[in-house]
Amino acid sequence: MMHKKATPHHKGDEQDAKHSHKIEITADEKSCEAAAEAAADGKGDSPSAAELTIQLEQKEKERQELYDQLLRTMADFDNYKKRVAKDKDDLIRYGHEKLFRELLPVIDNFERALEQAKNSPEQKALQEGIAMILKQFVTALEKFGVKEFSSVGQVFDPNKHEAMTHQESAEHEENTVIAEFQKGYNLHDRLLRAAMVAVAKRPAEEEAAAPQPDETGQL
Repeated sequence: MMHKKATPHHKGDEQDAKHSHKIEITADEKSCEAAAEAAADGKGDSPSAAELTIQLEQKEKERQELYDQLLRTMADFDNYKKRVAKDKDDLIRYGHEKLFRELLPVIDNFERALEQAKNSPEQKALQEGIAMILKQFVTALEKFGVKEFSSVGQVFDPNKHEAMTHQESAEHEENTVIAEFQKGYNLHDRLLRAAMVAVAKRPAEEEAAAPQPDETGQL
C-alpha cells in the first residue's frame, strides 16, 4: 500500500497566517476604540441634571400660566352668562316700560272723570261704570308689575317726587309732601313715573323768628 506524503508547510505560509491574525486583532481593537469614542460623544450630548431641572421648571411655569389663563377664561364666560341672563330678565320685566308710561295718563283721566261723577249724584250709574273700568285697568297693569306708590305724608324724595310747588304749613313738618297732583308709579322695583307733589315749608313768620347763625356759623 502506498502512502501519500504529507505536504510540508512552508515557512512563508506560517508567516502569512500570523500576519493575517494580527491584522484581525488590530481591526477589533480599533472597532472597540471607535465604539468607546462614540459612546463618550453620545454621553456628552445628553443634558445634565441641572439643565433638566431648568427645563422642568420652565415647563411647569408654562403649565401654570395656561392653567391660570383657563381659569380666567372660565370666569369671564361665567360672568358673560350671568350678564346675558340679567339682560334677558330685564328685557322681560321692563321691556314694556314705554307702553306702560303712555297708558298712565289714561288712568289719570279715568280718575278725573270719576271725581267729577262723584259730584253729580244723578250720574251715579256713570260713576259706577267708570270706577269699574278703572279698577279693571289698574288690575291688569298690576299683573305686569305696574303699581302706584303713596306720596302724601312722606318726606320729599327727589328720586321719586317732582315738586310742583312749596306751600307754607304749620301743620306739617318742613319738606313733607302735603298734596299730590299726579300719582307716581313703579314698574317692579324701578321708577316708572315720578309723582307731582306739593311740599310743605315753614310759614314766613316762623322763618323770620328762627334763630339765625352768626358770622362764625353758630346759632
